[in-house]
Amino acid sequence: PYFGNCGGCQWQHIDYLAQGELKKEILRDILRRLGRLKEIPSIRIMLSPKPYDYRIRIQLKVKGKSIGYYQERSLRIVEIDRCPISHPLVNQIIQELREESAAWLRMEEIEINVSPEEGRGIILLHPHSYDQRNEHFMKRFLQSHPILRDIALSRKGGFNFFGDPALNLTIHLSQEGEKRNFKLRISPGSFPQVHPEQNEALIQTVLQFSEVNKGDRVLDLYAGVGNLTLPLAIGARGVLGIEESRMAVEDARFNAERNGMNHCDFIHGRVEDFFRNWKKETPALIVLDPPRTGCKTILDQLVRWKPRKIIYVSCEPTTFSRDLHLFSERGYSLQRLGLIDMFPQTYHMEVVGLLQQS
Repeated sequence: PYFGNCGGCQWQHIDYLAQGELKKEILRDILRRLGRLKEIPSIRIMLSPKPYDYRIRIQLKVKGKSIGYYQERSLRIVEIDRCPISHPLVNQIIQELREESAAWLRMEEIEINVSPEEGRGIILLHPHSYDQRNEHFMKRFLQSHPILRDIALSRKGGFNFFGDPALNLTIHLSQEGEKRNFKLRISPGSFPQVHPEQNEALIQTVLQFSEVNKGDRVLDLYAGVGNLTLPLAIGARGVLGIEESRMAVEDARFNAERNGMNHCDFIHGRVEDFFRNWKKETPALIVLDPPRTGCKTILDQLVRWKPRKIIYVSCEPTTFSRDLHLFSERGYSLQRLGLIDMFPQTYHMEVVGLLQQS
């Protein structure tokens, strides 16, 4: 009902199968123009089994008594009662927030994260300024809404928690005919992919492209809570994850121990700083999932190690294509390409590329 006004979705007027074909065309066009690629591998696209009701994490904007999303190209709030692309648990929490909407007037943003398997969620509140008087209301609201595991109030230096802030998600994988599940703890400050089913498709694609064996050492840059690190460790000699968020590293180490991955380790720090100080052997495979700005700042340091393979995961095809051109100038060519539709009803996409030395 908000489409055309709300800025969250751009493609609800397009048949879902056609959305996938359009994304392939857009990706090819960007790779030719920005990546300057003359030969583009066939693009393997993985459409979503859930084109709606999929998002397990949203950020709502607050202005006055209005709660919703920004209008397209505007800071005006489009008020919403439910979000059609969000998981039903998210929409249930939105309804419960709106029942006491006056309580959220001091907030700038409200983030909702949910775990479908636990049937519960958490709210992260970002106030304009911290006010201790909010705490009594938060505790009462949490106790009276059992769908919530926690309410976290952002303040300088971290969060104030009023319950249990950690959510748990299970990843279901199949590798060489064997099924394997990973249970991940995700805390506030850590980053979960918004679409659980398509996250599994992303991991399966990375595993297929990697073809690691028991003698390989793997480096996972921007590792988060171990979303790719732990599955890669199944077939490798050892995997090291680098992550800047301290909370995510704590989750990642907990997740490695919980899932019995004792040949998997994590370092807290910036990827740029890690490269300057790394003195150990060259990994056979480097996996990177950088922020939208891409990996231009570390690219020269990365190729100096001459890994056999690089797997590049990106949610921003423009910087991905720019970086592919820089890799090609340094002797790496794009061999395989996957497009995971992580964000149905929008023009956004998740891309996975396998690079090898030419």
